[in-house]
Amino acid sequence: MKYAPGELAQAGARGAMWQGLAFVAGKVFVLVTIIVLARLLSPEEYGLVALALVLMAYAETIADAGVAQALVYLPHTGEVARSALLISVVLGCLLASGAVLGAPAIAGVFNLPEVAPLVQVLSISLLATALAAVPEALLRRDLHFKRQTAAPVLRAATMGAVTLSLAFAGYGAWSLAIGTAAGSVAYAAACWFLLPGRAPWQVWRVTRDALRANLQFGAPVAGSSLLARLIFDIDYLIIGLFLGANALGFYTLAFRAPELVIINVFFVLSTVLFPLYAKVRGEPDRLRSGYLKSVELQALYGMTAGVGLAVTAPILVPVVFGPQWGEAVLPLVFLSLYAAARSLGAGANDVYKALGRPGLSIRISLVRLAVLAPVLLFAVQWGIVGVACAQLAAALLFALGMQLVAAKVMDLQFRQLLRAIVPGVVCGVAVAAVGLAGLALPLADDLVTMLGIAAAAMGLVYIILRWGFSSLHNELLKLVRRPSP
Repeated sequence: MKYAPGELAQAGARGAMWQGLAFVAGKVFVLVTIIVLARLLSPEEYGLVALALVLMAYAETIADAGVAQALVYLPHTGEVARSALLISVVLGCLLASGAVLGAPAIAGVFNLPEVAPLVQVLSISLLATALAAVPEALLRRDLHFKRQTAAPVLRAATMGAVTLSLAFAGYGAWSLAIGTAAGSVAYAAACWFLLPGRAPWQVWRVTRDALRANLQFGAPVAGSSLLARLIFDIDYLIIGLFLGANALGFYTLAFRAPELVIINVFFVLSTVLFPLYAKVRGEPDRLRSGYLKSVELQALYGMTAGVGLAVTAPILVPVVFGPQWGEAVLPLVFLSLYAAARSLGAGANDVYKALGRPGLSIRISLVRLAVLAPVLLFAVQWGIVGVACAQLAAALLFALGMQLVAAKVMDLQFRQLLRAIVPGVVCGVAVAAVGLAGLALPLADDLVTMLGIAAAAMGLVYIILRWGFSSLHNELLKLVRRPSP
């Protein structure tokens, strides 16, 4: 299906809006759950579940062998969809069985036997993720973002309700593991229910060519995603191995705020941008223009939000999570800046996939892992603060590298990309100035100080956009005001 420039922009704006609404609604449930759990669980209990979730996340990343992404790129036929479902179901069953059987050995590596039963419970989540991959991809491929909105909201609500009920009943770390599994099952069921038309259940009606096409595109994507996940979570593994569950609990809580507010936003945008880029991959000018605009918007949001979290961290942690989490403050400062740095390279992987070159992501990820692993192993001697600082330095380096490669494959001039991130950098500096000035004021109430800094920072950012970057300001207004069909 061909889209005119205005129609595609409108589809992108609507998709981002509906995915954003789903994200906000879902994360409200998640945020409430995290805040309550922080006051019910000890750092050690929090760290045990975090480690189990990280281990399961690696398996979930490859649970569909990348066929969800292949469905967006490949021809829209029933054979392709049925083949994708067969691959994801078979692989999901194998991985879930492996998690159940291998849990004791995995726990032994970390010398934390309490992790084994948590991994076994979370294997349910692994299978549910594999079952949800195909309907979720079909909804995204056909730009049914409005219809898809209910699924992540239901997942978050189910997870929150089950987790909090069990936590208040005194089940400790088990509450979060069981709640996560329940949320994943609810999400899979919702995706299938929301899928319009006939579901591709007839997995026996597949062809070798369709299976081969799915695997040829999907396997490199799955490999790239696994490497990206390993890079994203390797800090958890290193902290769990060398510093233990208690330190991992503090680090995990510190990571939650930038993850919820910034990193997850980019994951949501990626689900919109990849199918949009794929639809215009044969129109280089439109692809370049759209990519530059996405870089500009993501850098603006990531820099302002990341710097804002960093400067308010000394107030945010005790006010929201409680004074017992004081050791999470300094890591939160550097991890917020790390998330801001990641925003400068956001979107490049979506372009690689849209151009049919997912192997680029694998090569970049291998280089990144080869650099990041020894850096974090060296930094862990300074505890979780050292790990957070190392993450920030690596993120800055690889944001530059990702954009250099993106510029080459799209035939962009690098100075165009630099111009795209200027508004975000300027607004980030302004937020830092407001935040540091606010912290210096002798206000008695921390909550008032935090809200005052947020209001003043948003006001200053608006003034900068309105008078310093008026074209960007006007485009943002057009996106917000664009009518729905």
